[in-house]
Amino acid sequence: MSHPTDRPPPEVPTRPGWVPRRPVPGARPSWAVPAALLATAAVYPAAFQLRVVPFWPALAALAAFSWWAAWHPYLPARLRPTWPLVAMGAVSGLALYALTCAGAVVARDTPLWPGIQDVAALARGSAPLAVATLLVVAGTSPAEEVLWRGAVFARATRRFGRGWRPVAATTVLYAAFAGLSGHPALVLAALVCGTVWARQRQVTGSLVPGVVSHAVWALLLLLYLPGNQ
Repeated sequence: MSHPTDRPPPEVPTRPGWVPRRPVPGARPSWAVPAALLATAAVYPAAFQLRVVPFWPALAALAAFSWWAAWHPYLPARLRPTWPLVAMGAVSGLALYALTCAGAVVARDTPLWPGIQDVAALARGSAPLAVATLLVVAGTSPAEEVLWRGAVFARATRRFGRGWRPVAATTVLYAAFAGLSGHPALVLAALVCGTVWARQRQVTGSLVPGVVSHAVWALLLLLYLPGNQ
């Protein structure tokens, strides 16, 4: 039985959770998404931890490659905005930001705090604020959603069917890749935010709420995080 909140994807309105098993004309080759994940596994430690590549240029290049790898003929339908979808994303983004701020306040007396400060300083100090803002809103946030809640979630749905399993599988994998940054706080954020964004994708069949929510959350954290002024 289907969950009452499972909505069908826009491409096949009569079959909730359906993902095509055969190649679709215009889709990327089967190796494209694994290649994007391998690129993520290389860029995250190099940019966050080892600092052997420039932070924002590396993330911008990864975002461009992720867009290419995750492209699918159905993607425009999943990115078609409506006011309810945008509002859902904005509200969840603000809620996740408030939760993250509360977590940052609690984390100030824990071993997580130096890592949080390090990531905040890296994001704010690696490019002018206007450039970083543009990359967060129009680059990294949409690209992550297209890759993880788009291509990866579609494969998880095809593998596990409807319900909680594709949400859990996508989120755990997303958090594991966040862990390659070397910052446990990013893993915690990925678990919480990834669950919300994956569930929004599942409920609506759209990537718009996740893109908006991710952009709002990341932008506000870039602008202000308690204790990092």
